[in-house]
Amino acid sequence: MDKKNIRKLLLEQGELLSNKFISDANQKIQTVLMSEIDIKESKNNLLYFPFRKEVALDLITSELKKHANKIYMPCIISKKIMRFNLLKEDSILKKNKFGINEIISQDFIDPFLFDTMFIPFVGVDSNGCRLGYGGGFFDRALSKMNTSKIKPLIIGLGYDFQIVDEEFGEPHDIKYDLVITETNILSYS
Repeated sequence: MDKKNIRKLLLEQGELLSNKFISDANQKIQTVLMSEIDIKESKNNLLYFPFRKEVALDLITSELKKHANKIYMPCIISKKIMRFNLLKEDSILKKNKFGINEIISQDFIDPFLFDTMFIPFVGVDSNGCRLGYGGGFFDRALSKMNTSKIKPLIIGLGYDFQIVDEEFGEPHDIKYDLVITETNILSYS
């Protein structure tokens, strides 16, 4: 099956999830994550504003703020460019053309300066390659990381049904180091 059809099938499955399941799974996934990695040592972090039924990051955000760690969020600059803005207490948010919140700011960080990156996904293949919504924004913004020896820890948070047994990854796709679902911890590094 090609990526387009896999994406369509996974998005349809996601729409069937109940609010209770999502709430319970989100709490469990975040709790497991915080027991697996040392959040307080992660000084520069990429998070995201959840879109559709992506895993929420409220517990992770609270923990990072407790340790005064920096949080950055994705921001689409143009049709092809994504950058990462610093989230502050007084940040002004606006919805982008996809309906996703973004920070109005010019305070960007180079992706290589992140300690940890939490990147959402529609699916993950058997090798840990990310399937997104199809716009390629994360792939382009992080393209140099696939060939770099020094890179941040790349983590995906999602649901069991989003883990696909087949391989669909291409050389430009982001590869996760760690993916956590409601019942699994998957390491790809």
